[in-house]
Amino acid sequence: MKKWLIVIGWIVVWGTALFYAQNGIQKLMGAGQMVEMFHELGYPAWSRIAVGLLEVVGAILLVIPRATSYAAAVLTLLMAGAVLSEWRVGQTFEALLAGQWLVIFILILLFRYRFVYKSNKKELDMP
Repeated sequence: MKKWLIVIGWIVVWGTALFYAQNGIQKLMGAGQMVEMFHELGYPAWSRIAVGLLEVVGAILLVIPRATSYAAAVLTLLMAGAVLSEWRVGQTFEALLAGQWLVIFILILLFRYRFVYKSNKKELDMP
């Protein structure tokens, strides 16, 4: 596989991980915007903490080559829940924003499957 494709793949993974680490920390710290969002969605306060923990741990695991696929799978499920939650309360634009992250995680999973697991190559193990 071409090295530039590997580099682009890891840039996407690292960028996504940084975004989710920052987003998860905001949830854990109780940023007003996050508290309000979970309230509008009708979820209890503890769910914000749970989602924040999943996002931070997922972000960390996302950049560990052997854990990337597992983290992307968990974050895919999390984003599917976010899309459904936003859509359920009529926040279509927010559902689309969560949906774009859902697509990114699916692409990460497909990339890892196609170029690592299917070919039995370890060349993507170096971030």
